[in-house]
Amino acid sequence: MEDMTLEVRDGLIVKSVGGLYSVRTADGSITECRAKGSFRKNGMNPLAGDRVCFEVQKDGSGFITRIYDRKNSLIRPAAANIDMLVIVAASADPNPDMFVLDKLTAVAAVNNIEVLLAVNKDDIKSADELCAVYSAAGFQAEAVCTKKQELYAPAFERIRNKLCGKITFFTGASGVGKSSLINVLFPSLELSTGSLSRKIQRGKHTTRTTELFCVGENTFIGDTPGFSMLDVAGFGMINSESLLAAFPDIEKYAFDCKYTKCTHVCEDGCGVMKALNGGKIQPSRHESYKRLYDELKQIKPWDNKE
Repeated sequence: MEDMTLEVRDGLIVKSVGGLYSVRTADGSITECRAKGSFRKNGMNPLAGDRVCFEVQKDGSGFITRIYDRKNSLIRPAAANIDMLVIVAASADPNPDMFVLDKLTAVAAVNNIEVLLAVNKDDIKSADELCAVYSAAGFQAEAVCTKKQELYAPAFERIRNKLCGKITFFTGASGVGKSSLINVLFPSLELSTGSLSRKIQRGKHTTRTTELFCVGENTFIGDTPGFSMLDVAGFGMINSESLLAAFPDIEKYAFDCKYTKCTHVCEDGCGVMKALNGGKIQPSRHESYKRLYDELKQIKPWDNKE
């Protein structure tokens, strides 16, 4: 049987639609690929963000033959090797939901994803207080206003520089100005408000698409419609120990607990409660920890099995 393979190349999956994958190589060219059936048998499907090896066929198409080791992978968005999550919030209109923000930072923490919180609409209400909460918790935070680009140019430049050389996803609730922020950071994309989300949303009769957009050398961004309402189940956060790791600003005080099985919710002799009462932990962060702990108590081990 004639060998249809012309060459073997490495690349990055920048788009995934059903069983079709667009793979970008170092020279910027795109090859439309399918995956070998062995991946499905092994229960590992290629994802946007995967670095892969593929065989180029005589007709110009490709077959993915290898997925290189991942640093992380998520179910929603269906993506791998995410370096950074930019969480876009608004200081007002709409008011920030601290619990949703803390869910997102928790998912990022357990998946080794760097977090940057961009608080928009600083012109309506100062974003300093919200930024201070997350800066104190160990996260990067920037106050911005997409309607006043010149005034906030230094902040936009700092954000842009932090994304260089990384795969970054943007997420945020409706109305916070996520698409506007992407437009300010990367005007070459020329997106109308919400258009990036629409490009990768599930259509009436289409499969959910995950797509990365190249905005610089080795720099890619993606949008995450619906990601802000994720469930903690299915993201590895299935017990109190993994939950604690998702709150590093709380975890660092757990060593001082009197009891080895302390839940860090309300116990006497708890190092976390001592730090909370001493003003070393942000109250909103501990409140989110407690709410997530209560949610996780209701999840049975078999509920997290695919």
